Amino acid sequence: MSGEKMSPASSTEDEGKAEEETAVAQGSPVRRHYLVSQLKRLRTQAKLSQEQVAKEMGWDISKMYRIENGRFVRLSTEAVAALCRLYGAGEDLREELVGIAKAARRQKPWWFQYEDVAGNAFYGLENEASKIHEYAVGLLPGLLQHPDYIAAMMSRGLVDDPQERQRRTDARIERRVNVLDRDNPPVMWTVIDESALRCAVGGPGVMKVQLNHLTEMSERPNLDIQVLPLARGMSMPYGITLLHLGEADRVGFIDVPPNGHFFEGADELAHQERTFEYFQASALSVGESRDFIHRLATELEKH
Repeated sequence: MSGEKMSPASSTEDEGKAEEETAVAQGSPVRRHYLVSQLKRLRTQAKLSQEQVAKEMGWDISKMYRIENGRFVRLSTEAVAALCRLYGAGEDLREELVGIAKAARRQKPWWFQYEDVAGNAFYGLENEASKIHEYAVGLLPGLLQHPDYIAAMMSRGLVDDPQERQRRTDARIERRVNVLDRDNPPVMWTVIDESALRCAVGGPGVMKVQLNHLTEMSERPNLDIQVLPLARGMSMPYGITLLHLGEADRVGFIDVPPNGHFFEGADELAHQERTFEYFQASALSVGESRDFIHRLATELEKH
């Protein structure tokens, strides 16, 4: 109010709020992108290769790829300061970039609020992926599930507590928004076993909505959706997800009870990549798959 002195408590509270708002702004995706672009510019200006910097910093080369591709979510202030020294950055720019890194670390990634939800360990890796290869059987890929499908799936008696069901539903919706609906989303190739399309989760009404959702998603330039028909007799009892986290960094996940199985050994990665490529080559083309899904949705209109 005009002419009224601010009490010390109010002043402190407002200063704290302003500092928090500044931290959020500094930690925003736009500012993190600026941080990455400046570090890349400084490295190029210093005439240093990614390999040279990785060796100097004691990092695996894949970490450098992920940093410069914007896939390393929370770069430490110490690392940013060390890179600035290595690149010969001026003091003002160094302080600015360290400040952005500090703010970004205060702002926890979206999946931290779902630490109690099954699948949380997978979300952070998926969020950093530049490419995703997925074979889905039984149920549709999590990133391509419509909210109605998710809610119906959660209500099938697998989770008794209504609040936990809602949190799992919210986590899956948040997951899709933060991975596929963001700027610069990953490129995703998915092969869906026909059984997943015919499994009537939630009944005909929900499945019709879900199939139409898949058709719409298949129009996105970064998404290739293929259907593996049952008639080709090639399905497996479990799903596979392969995450490409950089030029030379990959991790895999097999969807088996109770919580799935992560793997990153070179031999198993190569084996599962070959399996995925085999399914991809055996499946309907992207265009044929879109028509197939549309036909299934049309059939459900008769129910």
